[in-house]
Amino acid sequence: MPPAHAAAATVAAATSEGNHLVDVSTTTTIPAPSTNGMATSPAYPPPGSGEGFSKPPATDPCSSGHWSDLPVDLLHRILHSLELPEALAVADVCKSWCCAAIAAGVPRSCTPWLMSWSDKPPHELEYDVLLNNCKWQRPMGCEFHDLVNGHKTYEVNLPQVAWVGASHGWLAAADNLSNLLLYNPFTFTTIPLPPITDLGCVEAVYDSEGSIVRYRLGKHKESDAKFLGVWFYQKLVLSCAPSLGGDYVAMIIHSSANRVSFASAIEGRWRLASTITQGSGDRYADCVYHKGRFYTLTMYGVLEMLDLDNPCEPRKEIFFTERNTENPLVFLRFLVSTPWGDLLQIKFSRRVHRTKRLELRLCKIEVENNRLVRLRSAVAAAALREHAIFVGQNHSVCLPIRDFPELRSSCVYFTTPCLCNDDHFPSRREGWKGVGIYDLQNQIFEDVFPSCERGYSTYLPISEVWITPSPGL
Repeated sequence: MPPAHAAAATVAAATSEGNHLVDVSTTTTIPAPSTNGMATSPAYPPPGSGEGFSKPPATDPCSSGHWSDLPVDLLHRILHSLELPEALAVADVCKSWCCAAIAAGVPRSCTPWLMSWSDKPPHELEYDVLLNNCKWQRPMGCEFHDLVNGHKTYEVNLPQVAWVGASHGWLAAADNLSNLLLYNPFTFTTIPLPPITDLGCVEAVYDSEGSIVRYRLGKHKESDAKFLGVWFYQKLVLSCAPSLGGDYVAMIIHSSANRVSFASAIEGRWRLASTITQGSGDRYADCVYHKGRFYTLTMYGVLEMLDLDNPCEPRKEIFFTERNTENPLVFLRFLVSTPWGDLLQIKFSRRVHRTKRLELRLCKIEVENNRLVRLRSAVAAAALREHAIFVGQNHSVCLPIRDFPELRSSCVYFTTPCLCNDDHFPSRREGWKGVGIYDLQNQIFEDVFPSCERGYSTYLPISEVWITPSPGL
């Protein structure tokens, strides 16, 4: 069924019986940003722009066939009763329905969605590590899995860009010049971030017409402009949702995971926050915004607190500086900021000579005492205070079960993030499960969507990410 017909059927069903669609295929687009910076750019005409809502029809739209003439208040009531795929289908029909979808806001459920964009591992991927030139073309189709109805898969066509991750309900992507942008799939809004050339390690190479064709990284590395974004960004984390208004900060782990840079909405440029010394063997694993400060964590377990308020240069305080000798067994580390003010570390490690190849450890970070406290089984479960944690290529989320009864208490939901530089971390892929749940109480791993017949990829680029709609989107 074409998107317009599917959306019309959705509206008709919602008008008469309030029923929902199960599977919908729709198309949305991200416009190319016209300027650099961090100003919001709606992907469709906003309400009141002259191409907005039509006047109420004089005749029954069902008899006249003009679905675009449905009254605005009726469209709002319908859209508020729909989930994400149905809302996207409605917005795709015409300009007036698109404006109504933007004005109506987010879908009913604010629980995390699993967004995936690769049906199988990209075996045709040609990746030249020396030239950093990726020749594999990413598919247009994406899938959304709802935790409430895990057996349902919603197909949504999103732009062909290099998806980087998600934070506060916004997807992060690299455009055809490898510049970062934020995209909100619930309101169709795009925010271009500052250009990649702000970063001191990247220099643009122009053709005879003045267009950027390549980027130079250091003295001996060059990359095609449109392919650099596939591998260059490892993670993006926002201090808060841009839709909440006011200033916000975007922080990225980039350049083979050995640099951290940030940009504020007000300042509108990338600035270097921290680096790892070349030859140390360490890499940044995660970053999080906690109590007004950004914290970073490395694969060796080094914690950094970054104070970005200094107008000249960010101030950095380092914790746990002793090199972690068990690093070859560590897959990944994550930082989690809890609603009650604790800072947690989650570590995935590979077991040796055991049936279960993967284990998870939860630790509480006591910054004031420069101490890391391991929490075991029942203690770890109790420490989450009836919450569930979501980690991966998204900023870590800790949600209360009382507000989201469909979630499982004291569990860690995880996806495989970007596993870059595998040559430096031996066997990190071996035994890694793409999407799963770890029960802290019973200490067991399970599949999140056991009914989904698809293989999750651990290859570059990433193929799954949790995206959690934020209030006020």
